[in-house]
Amino acid sequence: MTYQMVMRASWKMLQSGLLSEDEYLAFEAKMREKYPPVIGLLFSDIDLLSCG
Repeated sequence: MTYQMVMRASWKMLQSGLLSEDEYLAFEAKMREKYPPVIGLLFSDIDLLSCG
């Protein structure tokens, strides 16, 4: 659950302009390493930047 919560917060930061797309993608990669998604990689492979 930690991965999903952290990524949701970072997504909101991206949308509000606090993070650039490059910063978001770098952060996402670090979070995948630190907090492997509980449900596996099922949802972590979805590119949130292109799905609107």
